Amino acid sequence: MTAIIYLSPTDDIPAERHVALVVHRGFGGMKKGYFFDSAKGDTGGSAGFDWRMSEAIERAKRFAAEQGIDKVIVRAARA
Repeated sequence: MTAIIYLSPTDDIPAERHVALVVHRGFGGMKKGYFFDSAKGDTGGSAGFDWRMSEAIERAKRFAAEQGIDKVIVRAARA
């Protein structure tokens, strides 16, 4: 089972391997996001092609299960 963990903007990003789901506001204020394997680094998403939040979570969970990763960490984009 994949755990979904939501971080506040001030929480430290965990050191252990996880799927990072980065969320932001898209056009019209819609919550959107992209994800990546923390062991491989942040590719920055693809801006206008990021998924709606609900779809991003489902895809991140599926990716985590396929890769044998037990955590999805949801966090806001950071500078």
